[in-house]
This record gives sequence, structure tokens and C-alpha cells, in this order.
Amino acid sequence: MRLIKNTLLLIICLASGCGSASRVVVLQHPETKQTVQCKVDPVGDTTFNRQQIESCVRAYEQAGYRVVGDSDK
Repeated sequence: MRLIKNTLLLIICLASGCGSASRVVVLQHPETKQTVQCKVDPVGDTTFNRQQIESCVRAYEQAGYRVVGDSDK
């Protein structure tokens, strides 16, 4: 019975996202001071998620934005 209870708790926890680390990168344009965020859903393929964030960051950097915060660093 205890095993079933713990298994259900684990499933609920994973489904709700607890324990899932989500990377967020904050960028700011130096002239306009506008800030934007690059982030992805923490559930899924971490390699694909990392590629999505890196692509997002590169696109904003090409538009003149600079990274001002990164939850991975």
C-alpha cells in the first residue's frame, strides 16, 4: 500500500512539474532598456530545449540585446 501511495505521489509531482528545472535567459536591449525572456517548457527532451533557448538567445543578440541573467549560471 505504501509503495502505491509513493508511486502516485511521484506521478503527481512529475505531472505538475515539481523537480523540473526550467532554464530562463533574460536579455535587455542597451538603448531601449526593453527586456525579453527566452524559456521553454521544462518537460521533454532537454537537448531540444537547450537548442531552442540557444537559438532564441542568438536571435535576440543579433537584434542588439545582451544577456543580463541566466538561471543556469
